[in-house]
Amino acid sequence: MIPEPFSQQIAEFPAPLHALVEAEIAAGNSIVAIEHGFPAAPCGASVKLAKAVQDERRRSMGEVHFYARNNSSYAGEFTTAQRHFFVLEPPLPPPPDPDMDAIRKAHEPKPDAVSQLAQRETGSGLTIGKELVQERSADAPDPTRTLTITETATSATFLLHFRDQRPPHEVQFALERDLMSLFTASMQNDRLTLRANAKVVGARYDFELRFEAAMPITNCYSLRVETSWAEAAATHHDYFRKTASSWFGFWTRDLLPADPPDTATGPDVRYQAFCAASLNAEAHLNTVPALQQAIVAAMKSGARFSTSSKEGGTTLCWNGEHFVRSDHGDYPDTIIFSGEPDFLEALRKFYAWETAKNAYPEMVAELVAWRLMLRLLRT
Repeated sequence: MIPEPFSQQIAEFPAPLHALVEAEIAAGNSIVAIEHGFPAAPCGASVKLAKAVQDERRRSMGEVHFYARNNSSYAGEFTTAQRHFFVLEPPLPPPPDPDMDAIRKAHEPKPDAVSQLAQRETGSGLTIGKELVQERSADAPDPTRTLTITETATSATFLLHFRDQRPPHEVQFALERDLMSLFTASMQNDRLTLRANAKVVGARYDFELRFEAAMPITNCYSLRVETSWAEAAATHHDYFRKTASSWFGFWTRDLLPADPPDTATGPDVRYQAFCAASLNAEAHLNTVPALQQAIVAAMKSGARFSTSSKEGGTTLCWNGEHFVRSDHGDYPDTIIFSGEPDFLEALRKFYAWETAKNAYPEMVAELVAWRLMLRLLRT
């Protein structure tokens, strides 16, 4: 009953989960993808379904434990006591966009009773109020210019304009940490342009980060994200359409929308200086040993790696004498590494899936993997 190419992989799942998937396929559901990584253990896997599980099976029964979730990746999970293998439902639709006019209106200062009476007597209160709202609206970004969304039945394109005090390479590094994919930089029409791509839950996403202008205090950027699911089965199209918006919201959650800048004039000296600094920010980290030593030096200065999940988490740090791995939660443990080679080998294995998840089934080059691990360091 389970179609290829999933049947062989599903055969490795515990029998109760295997039976659940078969029952759902018989009821008209389908499989979007089989993934290795969170929430599954490294030795396990997760089946992502196109639709929610039927009500009569959407509960804990026998060896199968059900947990209602609500995140950008899935809405409900079915697993066994070992928590190595999972059956996952698609995420819930994203909530409607907030009413920005209502939010701005709620934050407007409220006049006191005397002022209200005076306004009623003179009849000028309504006019003054309208002028204040118009002034605030003129200062606020225009939502129709800051974010543009173009959708078809099998694709979506998002274009966000935003401002940020960080130079281009710091914005780039933050996005790379979320995407687990590296950008390539080049100058296009006198503008610094960075491009990347990633496979996210079975769909390909293409990214273009563009450094638009250098202002006196902040910098102006645009981020274009394009995705298409035309090659996926028609039964999966609704799933990809819903998750595309959720993923874009997650990647841009910390960015401040702003109107596009006036770029009629060419780039100035400040803009060119930012470009030069960004293009050369990691020119010295062009080998695996150089990246490894950058990680070691940062950790000895207080940086650390840290992961967390509902079962617990892991911290990798330098305690002043040794590199240490500390696990907390369901499976607490502490490992003290004998030296740098031992630690670096363990670090590479620890992040093997994380650094390759958006390139699967291909593996990333060692230089790419170590650069992505550098992004994951927390100071």
